[in-house]
Amino acid sequence: MKEPEGATLDVVYRPVWETDKTSVDMFYARPILRDDAGTEILNMTPLIRQPTVDATMQRQVKYLKQTFQALRMRFESGERFRLLVRINSVALATSEAAAEVTDTFRTLTKEERAHIVPEILEFPKSLSLNTLDDITIPLMAFFDTWVAQPEKQQADFTPFSNLNYAGVSLDLFDKSLDLKLAAKIIKLFTQRASHRRLPTWILGLATPELAKLARISNVNILSGAYMNMDAMRPGPIIQGDVPFMV
Repeated sequence: MKEPEGATLDVVYRPVWETDKTSVDMFYARPILRDDAGTEILNMTPLIRQPTVDATMQRQVKYLKQTFQALRMRFESGERFRLLVRINSVALATSEAAAEVTDTFRTLTKEERAHIVPEILEFPKSLSLNTLDDITIPLMAFFDTWVAQPEKQQADFTPFSNLNYAGVSLDLFDKSLDLKLAAKIIKLFTQRASHRRLPTWILGLATPELAKLARISNVNILSGAYMNMDAMRPGPIIQGDVPFMV
C-alpha cells in the first residue's frame, strides 16, 4: 500500500504491561500517519524503510524528536515512566545517518535516557554478528536496555543474546487473527527466544483472547489495542488490577 501524498507523521501512546508487575510504568510510542483531515491512516507503518537511507533517517529523527518532547513534558510535570521507542536499523546504515540519529539522542538528559527503551526493527536479511554490532553500538553509549524485532526469516536469535538485547519483540499489528494461527506464530516465536533465554515482547495484540493466548504462552510483556484507547500523550500511570490484565 502506497503512502498517500500529504500524510503527516504523528505519535500516539499506549500502555505496555510487564506480566510480573501489577502496575504499568511503560508506554509504547506508536508512530502513525494522518491524512489532511487529521484522521489516522490505517494499515500503514510509518517507520518502514524509505527509498533512501537519508529519507529513512529523516523520518526516524522526526519521530524521535516528537517522542522525546512528550517524555520531557511529562517529566517536567513530575511524572516518571519508561518509553518504548522504535528505531529502524536502516537509519543507522551509514556513519552520516547514524550521526544524525545519535545527535538526537544527545538532546536527552542522563535521567531521560535511562527511561528510554529502543526497539530496533527492519534488520538486514543477512544478519551477522558484525552487522548487528554496527547497528547496536550507537545505542550502547546512550541507553541501558534495547530490544530487537527480528525479521520473519531470522530463526536463530543468538546474535541478539550475544549483544545483551533485553528481549525480542513480535508485532501482530492489531489484527484479529484466528486463534489457531496466532498460537502457531506465538509458539514459534517463544521457542526461538527461549533457546537463547531472551524475554519476549508481543505488541499489537488486538483482542483479549489474543492477549490471553500470549499469557498462556508465557510471553513476558504485552501491548495492543485490546488494552485501551491510544492517547495523545503517555500517562497517567495505571495502577492495580485493571481489566486488560488477563
